Amino acid sequence: MQKAIYLDNSTITKPSDKAVAQMLPYLSERWGNPVAPHRMGQELYGAIEESYKRIYGLIGAKEQDDFIFTSSGPEAVNHVISSTYFDITNSTGKNHFVTAAIEEAPPLMALGKLERQGCVAKYIQCAKSGVISAQEVADAISPRTALVTLSWANGLTGTINPVNEISDLCKERGIRLHLDATHVLGKLFFDWDDVGAEMITFDGSHLHAPKGTGGVFVKDGHKLSPFIVGGSDQAGRRAGALNVPGLVALGVAALETLDSRDLLCTEVARLRNKLEEGIVDRIPDAQPLFVQRERLPHVTVMAFPGVANEALLFHLNRKGVYASIGGGNTQQIGLVLSGMGIAENLAQSAISFSLSRETQEEEIERAIDIIAETAAKLRHLSQKLV
Repeated sequence: MQKAIYLDNSTITKPSDKAVAQMLPYLSERWGNPVAPHRMGQELYGAIEESYKRIYGLIGAKEQDDFIFTSSGPEAVNHVISSTYFDITNSTGKNHFVTAAIEEAPPLMALGKLERQGCVAKYIQCAKSGVISAQEVADAISPRTALVTLSWANGLTGTINPVNEISDLCKERGIRLHLDATHVLGKLFFDWDDVGAEMITFDGSHLHAPKGTGGVFVKDGHKLSPFIVGGSDQAGRRAGALNVPGLVALGVAALETLDSRDLLCTEVARLRNKLEEGIVDRIPDAQPLFVQRERLPHVTVMAFPGVANEALLFHLNRKGVYASIGGGNTQQIGLVLSGMGIAENLAQSAISFSLSRETQEEEIERAIDIIAETAAKLRHLSQKLV
């Protein structure tokens, strides 16, 4: 039996063998609490410091910038939004929050909670371009806007928002900008100073770190009140004993992510293009979407006219090709594309494929055959039923 082909890396990635191996001693041997005033805590300091250095290297953060280690990307996003409410809204009365209608569940649901507290949320509708422009943000904000919160890139479509322009606008208007960088870390070359967002969050499980890892970067000169209270851990920024095994694993994954960035931007992008071209060669009316836009190098969303994406995903799963139509923390791809103004029949035929640094050429060649054959059979069956 052939090995399954995993093309759902925007949902979660396989933990790095090296990251898992290096975290294990901190589960079974060096399991102390770093705030403890004795050797069991103190012997962890070196590993913690080295892990923080590696994580800061992910975005070029400086020593004076803050980093809060969290249990996930969603927790990190909720921390930024909740703390903005307590730190800015309660003291200034600015109760207006801006995000995109196609965002993932954490910011949408977090803002829904704030709306029940009397805040106003503005959800920007995304155009067919697949991105949120600075002009659309300008049209959405007001003098009462406390926060603009956006994903840097969409993990299903691969489209990348013009964050530098949005950042310039927010600075000019004195508005806090938060970017979730989960899908761009290790895929784009950037420096945090050039981007300018005050807060950046990410989920470690998308970077080949284990589940239960994530974080918030906070630019020097800005503060976030704690989201989880009850102790002096992480200098009082998040209560709860520091997850040292997870932090060590995330540090390893961060280092590997940077080391493999060239690979992602060249070889993995080539394999992504090969997947698109191979499918179109076999099914001429299949449509890779957003190919004229700047995209993440490892993601493609493809529409298969005349084929329901749920049926295609189901049959691909049975044949060992794992892809995504959204769900969980992300919206359904059909809703995302329809919200951009893409025709409903096309939107509901779309599937997202996301590769990783571990994706092999042989896997892409097999995937092309399986996807094309499966889509053709489903289309033939649907035509017979009409």
